[in-house]
Amino acid sequence: MPDRVYAEGEVVGVLTTQPLGRVLDYRAPEGGCGDGDFVEVPLGPRRVLGVVWGPGEGGFDPARIRSVIRVLDAAPMRAELRSFLIRAAEYTLTPLPAMLRLATRAPGLGDPPSTRRVYRLAGPVPNQLTEAPFFAWSRRCATGEARRSRSPN
Repeated sequence: MPDRVYAEGEVVGVLTTQPLGRVLDYRAPEGGCGDGDFVEVPLGPRRVLGVVWGPGEGGFDPARIRSVIRVLDAAPMRAELRSFLIRAAEYTLTPLPAMLRLATRAPGLGDPPSTRRVYRLAGPVPNQLTEAPFFAWSRRCATGEARRSRSPN
């Protein structure tokens, strides 16, 4: 079954890691979202992370349904992993939000993307970066200092 994409304003079901025991209904954000997308949603006075689990039930007053705050910049959760979490929760008698919490404990998942420092070569690599270490070593060898410093006496 291919993942469904929801247009802005459609009712979507979001599973959060909070111990509520059910999927919550929210409106899709501007730009839409799809099944498996990691989202940030309002839950009371807090903002919590969740996963778009499927279409919403729509059994509530449409005026009271709140909107998803944002879709996180992370790869969506695949359908295979979502079905595995459902089967594992049923088999182990664990609430589905607790299984989702186990699967999404990635540090920084909800943080906005940060800048990355990238290093690249500015030109050709020199044969020898500096002559100083070579001359210091050859001077120690010529005077015998290198052999004396290694002797056990």
